Amino acid sequence: MNEIDVLKKIASNLTERKNSAALSNYRVLCSNIAFLNKAFATAIGTLRSLHSQIESSLTNDLHLNSQYKSGTDLNAFVPIVSRLQLNSFSVFEKLAALTEPDERAHITLESVSALSRGFDDYNDLVTATRQYIDSIVSDSYQLCLLDPKSFNYHVLVSLNSFSKYATKSLAHALFNVEVESALNEFGTIKFKDWTKSHITECNHSTFAQKVDFLFSVLGAPTDPDLPDDLKNLFKFSSEFTHIGYISTFFTSTAGAEVIFGDEDGPYLPSTENFSELKYEILETACNALLATYIPSLIKCLEKLMLKSQADKFSALLHQSAAALSDAIGTRNSKYFFFIKTGLIGSTSSIPLTCMCGETRTWVPPHATTDLYCTSCGSSFQLLEVDGDGGYIITSNGPAKIIGANVPDFHDLPMAEQIKLLKQCEEAAKSAHGPQPGSQPDAAQ
Repeated sequence: MNEIDVLKKIASNLTERKNSAALSNYRVLCSNIAFLNKAFATAIGTLRSLHSQIESSLTNDLHLNSQYKSGTDLNAFVPIVSRLQLNSFSVFEKLAALTEPDERAHITLESVSALSRGFDDYNDLVTATRQYIDSIVSDSYQLCLLDPKSFNYHVLVSLNSFSKYATKSLAHALFNVEVESALNEFGTIKFKDWTKSHITECNHSTFAQKVDFLFSVLGAPTDPDLPDDLKNLFKFSSEFTHIGYISTFFTSTAGAEVIFGDEDGPYLPSTENFSELKYEILETACNALLATYIPSLIKCLEKLMLKSQADKFSALLHQSAAALSDAIGTRNSKYFFFIKTGLIGSTSSIPLTCMCGETRTWVPPHATTDLYCTSCGSSFQLLEVDGDGGYIITSNGPAKIIGANVPDFHDLPMAEQIKLLKQCEEAAKSAHGPQPGSQPDAAQ
């Protein structure tokens, strides 16, 4: 194959857009997005609410380690850390707003074109994603280091670029004698020396290097694929941000779209394609917040503050991280329900309570396409049980069989509860059974 062969393949395949195809369950996808977006937004809101407490504590010398108290050189980091957090929140909240689920309440066949997704939609989402991962990695990096030269490099490079095209009003809002003197000093340094000079230093200049450094300091993430996911998302979003050929071709060329529909109304293949990307981005964004930003902020506060104060905020931040982690772990899972034989296909409505807390009432004729959680998108699998038993003993605890004429586990006399729990302990020692999803309050 030579250069002309390749050129012809590009000409025949990447100049006219093929028809879109919807490859996922769009309704479940929207449920997943809604569930994860809510958890993401809640975590960001918690971080913002904690910021005022952290800021107040940082301005109190009684709470600071000696090298960061008022009058010391490193006290300059106190307002910087506060500002870094505020900058982060603006970027985080923008991505949260752009990863909300589609609203289809008033969409009809006549107005379904409003759901078509193209260049502007992809550009907004992926540009915000690029800003998010850039910000979360760069800010986490600076919070971990708290190094004067490194932070000088971070700000002066930004300031130097900003100054090249800033209008008079923008420049007036930022530049004063002190800032100009710092920028002038930076201007005396040759470009090749920016990363190692008398006032600046950058030992990890690329995004990938910063990611690797962070996980070497913070420890390996729970999701072992996250470092590569972040690097790949950075490359993917760069393709859109820099208006690459493929991203522009894909998003700006309108292909023919058939109209699909479900219980919530009509939608288009491009709607589903866009939501699928939105969900993948949202999942990576949540994992990045958990594995980089929150632990970096904790590490930063441990440097700045006395142990008693740092421990207080560390506990609150760990609590916020745990809530987000639980949401990530709960969504899009597979849960098993034990149900009496004969109940499926009967005239009875069957309540199915997911581990996320949402209850779905499975109404006759019990269509298997409805076996999923409308909140977190998890799927349900029903296992029919014969006989007169009331509970299934699993490694996760006693699970009541749906349709059994027995009380819930916690309504049993204490002696009966203890007896069942002992049986659970024996079951846990021998094998791990399927995870019950029907009664999360009884599966301790």
